[in-house]
Amino acid sequence: MSQGNSVAGAATVSPWQRLRGVSVLLGVISTPLAMWHEAFLVIAGLCYWMACGLSWRSMSRRNRLQALVLSGIGAGAALLGAWLGSPVEFSGLLKGNIALISMLVAVSFLGLVSQPGLARGEALPTGKRSILGTLLGVHFFGAVINLSALFILGDRLSQSRSLSRAQVVALTRAFSAAAFWSPFFAAMGVALTYAPQARLSELMLSGACLAVAALVVIFFAVRRLSAEERFEGYPLRLNSLWLPSLLAIAVLITHYLYPQLSILFIITLSAPLICVLTLLFRGGVVTPLCEHVRGRLANMTNEVVLFLSAGVFSFGLQSLLAGQGSLLPFSEFNAWTAILSYAFIMVLAVSGLHPVIGISIIGPLLMPLQPDQSMLGIIFLSSWALGSAAGPLSGMNISIQGKYGIDGMQIMRWNLPYMLGMSLLVMLTLLVFERL
Repeated sequence: MSQGNSVAGAATVSPWQRLRGVSVLLGVISTPLAMWHEAFLVIAGLCYWMACGLSWRSMSRRNRLQALVLSGIGAGAALLGAWLGSPVEFSGLLKGNIALISMLVAVSFLGLVSQPGLARGEALPTGKRSILGTLLGVHFFGAVINLSALFILGDRLSQSRSLSRAQVVALTRAFSAAAFWSPFFAAMGVALTYAPQARLSELMLSGACLAVAALVVIFFAVRRLSAEERFEGYPLRLNSLWLPSLLAIAVLITHYLYPQLSILFIITLSAPLICVLTLLFRGGVVTPLCEHVRGRLANMTNEVVLFLSAGVFSFGLQSLLAGQGSLLPFSEFNAWTAILSYAFIMVLAVSGLHPVIGISIIGPLLMPLQPDQSMLGIIFLSSWALGSAAGPLSGMNISIQGKYGIDGMQIMRWNLPYMLGMSLLVMLTLLVFERL
């Protein structure tokens, strides 16, 4: 965005939008303070809910409906659990998924300093190297700055013409594959929220193997599609990958040195800090941060309300199940249980529900079986990586539809064979992981 556009955009920001942005900012600031007192999680929850309330009318109808249904069922389940005699701490209705939400908000700051540069008049490359550059570019930048990377590359590829099928397949599949392993992706936050004892090294190693396999599959699929229509790709510059690589290494080293700190906490602290330090080095901090608060943060409520309501739903389900035992027809957690659980989440995703909803259902149901937390994490990461690609109403596909005019059902039809093929590899991974 040019400086002129930024100034023009700032002039049209309403007081309510500023208040929403400040509310989200206060939420992310309050979360790390919970290390000193848990009441700060409740404060963060109140801040996030207030931001969502201020933007309720501007939210999509689908998000409002999902939030009402999930929150209503969760609150009702918590009340029923209390009536049945389960110990229910109702402040948990406000604390669910707060660490995850704060991580997402913190990661959004990285978009201010980690954007792949490209001269506007530069011609787009073609051929096999352009396919590889596009896949690696959207994958690694998406792993750090999430949907921002998808839009940066998508806008550049669609400057001269609308996105082709090959370009959409490349962008959506390679971007969502980052969910297999990236500690900065929302999927990892969800996995570590619902499988808190999962080992990050195992999740990232197994996820990286799945991501590499996915990128190979995507490369050959895009090359086949590009035989019908010339593929114009993104010219990846290797020197622009230093920040994503540095961030991932810094998180791993910090987690190794201070294992008592959760990954969500490390990212929530480190992402804004790295952003501020980089902006200081470049010579300007206040203006970009203020624009980010009243722009990106104020507009995150569609994402925030989904995770808030899923947190309420999950808390209510856990409260209801406390002391009741597992409701699943399994007596133990093994690879086949994991495969069936993964398949359940994927069916919901293809049906139009966000993967986090399936995860918030399965997670509490499996806990009485004392599952291997790392295997549970693999289920959650994989279902997010593939469910986002094939789900017609996933956040990514809805964004692609709204911004580039490509129907979400069409994207689902294009990506469904990829999802089914990669699901076989996920199931094989779960079978192998059980034997290690």
